[in-house]
Amino acid sequence: QSYHCLYPSATFTGTQKSGQSSYNITVTIIDIDLAMSFLCGYFCICWLTPDWPELTTYFDAEIIGSQQGFLTQKWGASDQDDMVHWQQFPAFCHIRNKLKWPCLTMPDCDWDTLFMQWKERFLVPDHKVNDINGVDFAGFYYICVDFNLQSSMSTTLHPTVVLKDSETIVSTSPQDSSVQSTSLGSPNGPHFPPPAAMMSGFYYHEKLELYQQLSLSHIPEAFSSMFKFH
Repeated sequence: QSYHCLYPSATFTGTQKSGQSSYNITVTIIDIDLAMSFLCGYFCICWLTPDWPELTTYFDAEIIGSQQGFLTQKWGASDQDDMVHWQQFPAFCHIRNKLKWPCLTMPDCDWDTLFMQWKERFLVPDHKVNDINGVDFAGFYYICVDFNLQSSMSTTLHPTVVLKDSETIVSTSPQDSSVQSTSLGSPNGPHFPPPAAMMSGFYYHEKLELYQQLSLSHIPEAFSSMFKFH
């Protein structure tokens, strides 16, 4: 099963920023099942610690829709934490009025964006390794995949105002763009196709730094596999 550029073996590359540090990231999709609101894959991060130049984890994802809502209700995140993070994505503002209580679900349809929550489960290939100094998998990622790049290439993340229980809470966020620019080459040089989609996200852990920003772009396949022989 596939959805736009989300399909088995699809690859996304980019960075994760934490404070002044930036780490190279590669995500490979293993499987996607929209009917079950499920996706899984491998998450590879480089030089997170000096002893591990490359770490790869298996993660699974809950796709936001009619079955899974925007309220996490687990992994240490409160409803307020959820709203503060989801509102960092400009696309969330366009669908906010379509959400249904109590879990803030939304209708399943062909959206220009897809929202997910990723949870890393274990290291690969050795799933028995679960204690690495400087590495923590207790948190999770808020993810937005944008399939409509024309409207989002110049979008930045800004502070948001959240209303809850008659209190106004102002959250601050990075001013970095939620997407990475793509070099299309010089006017006289070779031109490369733009990525088919962009992923942006934030890692959340109640005891770690807020707004560890993830920015990934889809790497189109060199050759199409859509051939049928007779």
